[in-house]
Amino acid sequence: MFERYTESARRTVFFARYEASNFGSPHIDTEHLLLGLLREDKALIRRVLLTADFDAVRQEVAGRIKPGPKSIPTSVDLPLSEHAKRALMYTAEEADRLNHRPIGTTHLLLGLMRDETFASAESLSHLGAHLESLRKRAEGFGEQSGIAKVRPPITYHRTVTGPEVIVIHGLKKSVEEVRRDVNNLRGCYWKRKPWKQRNVAMTKDRKKVSIDLSLAKKSSEFVLVKGGWKKDQCAICRWDLYESEDVSHGTGFTNGKDWICTECHARFIDDDFFSATYSDIT
Repeated sequence: MFERYTESARRTVFFARYEASNFGSPHIDTEHLLLGLLREDKALIRRVLLTADFDAVRQEVAGRIKPGPKSIPTSVDLPLSEHAKRALMYTAEEADRLNHRPIGTTHLLLGLMRDETFASAESLSHLGAHLESLRKRAEGFGEQSGIAKVRPPITYHRTVTGPEVIVIHGLKKSVEEVRRDVNNLRGCYWKRKPWKQRNVAMTKDRKKVSIDLSLAKKSSEFVLVKGGWKKDQCAICRWDLYESEDVSHGTGFTNGKDWICTECHARFIDDDFFSATYSDIT
């Protein structure tokens, strides 16, 4: 079903499953696909909803979802709803209508708008989007390249023997390096938090920094610098985390020492990327 999907489109479906699990939904619906699209391709959303604030768009979509009694573990295989199945069918039709072989995020967006009864279409319509205007813009975007390669079968000891790189935040990373870091970090407890600047102790010559704030009191060589720690990097992909309204940079997961970005947490910690589960769409 996903052979023609670009890697970005596949990640959208992966994030939709993650959103459905977080909301405790028993299936993946069109609103979850739209939330997955918001996570994966912010640039597309900004291009088609020129006057919309990104956070406002997400709040509009999430506000229409009725949460379940509790979140569902991502290890549980969630089926697509009938609306979601139809949206994906329309997605392929939109790609074919444009004579595009790869199916990308633009086609997904059009598919989510095709039926006005879809929850995704209701949200997009409320935000000022219209199918025909989106189609005209899609014609100007051109064909989206980069059909994702299906990973080869995974052996019984759960290791990937195929691709040498993995794309995270649009950047290629070594599979073996990612696997090594993930193995070191999966045993930690991770809590989702907004990233905030932190105070540090710094030598008076500004050459050395410590997170041990007591040094500013105990040693005359150190002074307290409020907000001196201005960013961290994801311990898996090295994505920058700092104070920002952009959730991809401004929110992460921490074990009290290290930080990981929301994409890496979804793909490697909350879910096991290196297992066979959902390998056909990640």
